[in-house]
Amino acid sequence: CMLHPTPSTTAPDPSAAERKTDHVRIAAQPGVEHLSGTGLDRVRLRHRALPERDLADVRLGCDLLGRPVRGPLVVSAMTGGTGQAETLNARLMRAAADHGIALTLGSGRPLLDDPDLLSTYVRAGHPRPPLLIANLGAAQVRRRDAADRARRLVDLLGADALSIHLNPVQEAVQPEGQPEFAGVADAIARLVAALRPLPVVVKEVGFGLDPQDVALLRDAGVAAIDVAGSGGTNWAVIEGRRDARAGAVAAAFADWGVPTARALCDAVRIAPELPIVASGGLRDGVDAAKCLALGAVAAGVARPLLIAATQDEAGAAVETLLEQLRVATWAVGAASTSDLGTEHLA
Repeated sequence: CMLHPTPSTTAPDPSAAERKTDHVRIAAQPGVEHLSGTGLDRVRLRHRALPERDLADVRLGCDLLGRPVRGPLVVSAMTGGTGQAETLNARLMRAAADHGIALTLGSGRPLLDDPDLLSTYVRAGHPRPPLLIANLGAAQVRRRDAADRARRLVDLLGADALSIHLNPVQEAVQPEGQPEFAGVADAIARLVAALRPLPVVVKEVGFGLDPQDVALLRDAGVAAIDVAGSGGTNWAVIEGRRDARAGAVAAAFADWGVPTARALCDAVRIAPELPIVASGGLRDGVDAAKCLALGAVAAGVARPLLIAATQDEAGAAVETLLEQLRVATWAVGAASTSDLGTEHLA
């Protein structure tokens, strides 16, 4: 059997909180991005000097995973399980709630190991976004009790969907990692079936998805895929900075992965019927508009919002992203972000 014979409960990892604190600290520093870009710089949007409508009439709202949102943006997963995460997640949650966009929380494994950490993910009584997504890693999906743990996590958080993150390079480089991915695709299919009708999304963490990965996930019945391509934050580089034991191996992966634009186009081609979220190095609303024109249903943003949240400016950052997206949609001549397509590319 490919599954770990793990018990239903495990002792908390005393080093996990310190590791996650380091992740957030290093991720906000300069020099942690892929050496090459997302590929979005080579994508050009048309410019219409006569948009033939008022800017205020451009519509951003859409449905995402069956939930109405006010804009096709997702606050991508960042952190949870530490004291610092409590402040950051509260700021990000409020920003997402105030502007009506989706938010994916950091890995829920620490919370499952220690339910007292709940406030570092969500605070009781605080505003919640219209779409809140819980998050587990591939190693957790392989467990015998994966479905029970996933249900418990969703219930603890009051989440509307579950995201499973794939991070093989990070796990291989990280000294404490779990690079055990045999049978993960089948495990995802089982989890999708067990949790139905709860939507299950699968995403990379910034190295992109190959077309064969997309095909496997499509066949597993997932509700959506987040390609999370390369060009943004590089988690091998972060692990190399965090722990000297990882540095030498991590250095070879500074330019590893499938650039976001390519990963997105491949996913749309392989699974045209499946909602595709584009993330990985998106920095502004124009990048988001490019991804929507290439076929994504939503755009995920992480590092710019992490930096903004550390400065208590997450709400202003989300507002700016949405306004940039509105202007870009207007300037290509589209009536709404849902209308963006290849005809709006130069």
